[in-house]
Amino acid sequence: MQLFLIQLLNGVQLSMLVFLLAVGLTLIFGLMNILNLAHGAFFTMGAYFGLVVANKTGSFWLALLIGPLLPFVAGFVLQLFVLQPLAQRGRSTHLDLALLTFGLLFATAGAVEYIYGSAFHSIVTPDFLKGRVALLGIEYPLYRLFIIAVGIAIAVALVLVIDRTLIGATLRAGVDNREMVTALGININVLFALVFGFGSALAGFAGVVAAPVMSIYSNMGIGIVVTTFVVVVVGGLGNLKGSFYASLIVGMTDTFAQAYLPEAELFAIYALLIAVMIFRPQGLFGAVGRVA
Repeated sequence: MQLFLIQLLNGVQLSMLVFLLAVGLTLIFGLMNILNLAHGAFFTMGAYFGLVVANKTGSFWLALLIGPLLPFVAGFVLQLFVLQPLAQRGRSTHLDLALLTFGLLFATAGAVEYIYGSAFHSIVTPDFLKGRVALLGIEYPLYRLFIIAVGIAIAVALVLVIDRTLIGATLRAGVDNREMVTALGININVLFALVFGFGSALAGFAGVVAAPVMSIYSNMGIGIVVTTFVVVVVGGLGNLKGSFYASLIVGMTDTFAQAYLPEAELFAIYALLIAVMIFRPQGLFGAVGRVA
């Protein structure tokens, strides 16, 4: 029973970490219909920039605060000066954007390896979050509980912002009627670039959060982006709430496969993806095309 509870908590922790990545991708795809395969690059950028900040200051919290800024700026610039001009020239199909962002993903991995080498790094867990706590009759790492709490908090905050605020209403209006929002004096291109940057910052934030429990290395974003896309597809393309539930499903599937069916570990989540694509291609949680 104790093993089951530990794996259950491990599954939730992995789910929340994957959600932090998937929700940024969901925002980008749901609002702007951009298939961003470079999302793993922003995860890598955030982790390494957080590592630099942590090494310079000795503070995990500053790394967590400052680390996402680099992927935010990179995402903002990419959308405003590269992807948006492509769309204005008519080169905005999923294939065009997928090829461009896929190349950026590998270019980032190569650049990071050139600068930092192929060594593995980590950010030290802050003293406040070290140790274990008694929970449900077991001892569980406090930092992993912190990851769970952060994931849930961000999920609640995003739902409230998108559904209950003027910013969310403006974004939804911009998706539905771009010309009307522009006529109101709102620069929709800058607004969408900010959303793209925010989604990229969430990926960078996930990179810093993951650093104390996962290694930081040049190709870290390539592997995780595959799992992220599984979550997005299983939850339903552009479905914010669906991404949260799908993160739980994918995280639990991966964790319990490793614990109880290690021979199925390498293909368990892909089997889940295939089943969803066959029986419910619009995703488990509806056919929503965007977060609005």
